[in-house]
This record gives sequence, structure tokens and C-alpha cells, in this order.
Amino acid sequence: MVSRGVRWLVLWLVAIAAALAYLRDPPWLIDQASGLRGWEQPIGEPRYRWSGGHASFFVRADAGSFDLPLSTTFDEKDSRPMMVTVSVDDVIAARVVLTQSGWTGAGVTLPAPGSRRVRRIDVQTNVIREDNHGVRIGAPETHRTK
Repeated sequence: MVSRGVRWLVLWLVAIAAALAYLRDPPWLIDQASGLRGWEQPIGEPRYRWSGGHASFFVRADAGSFDLPLSTTFDEKDSRPMMVTVSVDDVIAARVVLTQSGWTGAGVTLPAPGSRRVRRIDVQTNVIREDNHGVRIGAPETHRTK
């Protein structure tokens, strides 16, 4: 017969394993972002969020590939080109050098979905503009895999 202490230990281990499995891929993760300001949409422009020097957000793992619209400001105070690096789960997926204020698309292809529902996308810039502005990041335009 199994002792009461062993039963409690087994229950605790099962509970901890279930919690860790849930936290590995929680459903609310898709709505999380860091290093990004609120959404803006001036008249006649696409919807975007300003980043700082490093921003992160999540996309569905089954997105396959997507274009990430990027742009920044260029003026007499700061006209340096800006290199933007886009990574998927810490692996570099695209690099774009912005030299003009217009929108440029960074094409990103995701690896096979695996067992997770989401992928973390990091956007890093080599310089930031006044008031900690990095790049404007538009909504990803996904091309789902079949």
C-alpha cells in the first residue's frame, strides 16, 4: 500500500508538471509585447507602433512567413542610416538598412511550427532617434502555411 506522503508527493509533482507545461506555451502569450509604444494611425498612413532600440512581440507559429513593415525618421538632426535586425526565437531572420523615411518590408520566414503556438519576434536597431525612438513597426502581413 502506498503511503499518504508518497501520494501527496506524486500529486505535487503532477501539478508542477502541468503548470510548467502550461507556462511553456500559454494562450495569452500572443497578446504580449515589450519595447513597443501604443498603436498609432495618422490619416493616410498604415497603423504602426514605435519601438525603442529593442522590441519583442509574438506571432502565431503557423504563420509560415510574413512581411514586417518598417520605417523611421530622417531629418537634419539625425539622418544616419539605421540597420534593423529581425530575429525569430533568437535566430536572425532578416536584416534591413533604412536610408529613407518610406516604408520598407522585412521578409521573415518562420521555422516549422513544432509544438508551440507562438514564436517570439525581436526587432533591434543599431541606433535610436531622439526620445528613444527606434523604428515604426507596422502590423505583420502574414502568409499562412497550408
